[in-house]
Amino acid sequence: MKFSTNVAGIAIAMAVLAGCAPEVKEDPAVNAMRAAAESEAQMVAAMGTLIDAWNTGNTDTLDAIAVADYQRRAPDQNADNLDELKAFIAEIHTVYPDFRITNDGSAAGPDGGFVQWTVTGTDTGSQDATGKALKATGISRYQFVDGKITSELVVFDTGSVMTQLETDTLPRVEE
Repeated sequence: MKFSTNVAGIAIAMAVLAGCAPEVKEDPAVNAMRAAAESEAQMVAAMGTLIDAWNTGNTDTLDAIAVADYQRRAPDQNADNLDELKAFIAEIHTVYPDFRITNDGSAAGPDGGFVQWTVTGTDTGSQDATGKALKATGISRYQFVDGKITSELVVFDTGSVMTQLETDTLPRVEE
């Protein structure tokens, strides 16, 4: 019985000590860092969703991650709203049915993120299909507001693309 008395005494002492423990307050700096990390993770996920839309041609997911007046700026490949971006993605998949973007690295910060990428595809779907393969590298810079992508700035090796396609113009979105 001595054992049960000691256990009861220890339990009572722990309960008393727990009642006397100082209240632990949340550190605002820790909360801010946690919120920033969650926000950055959401941005990286949104950029991944956009890449998935490019890879599959399924643009239905874009409304959840981008604003309607989404702005895309790229050499001869601009979009002034989300519908134009969706149309451009569909056009690319018509010309390059095997179109693929590989995420070579991404990062996010307080109001935006970057994706370094490699794109590949073969012109087998255009009216005058050339069968030419395309491989290019580039980077996209995304701006976010309230968790949604508002704009994208695209930079890629246009000279390499034109050389590979044996053309002096880039594919363009019809205006």
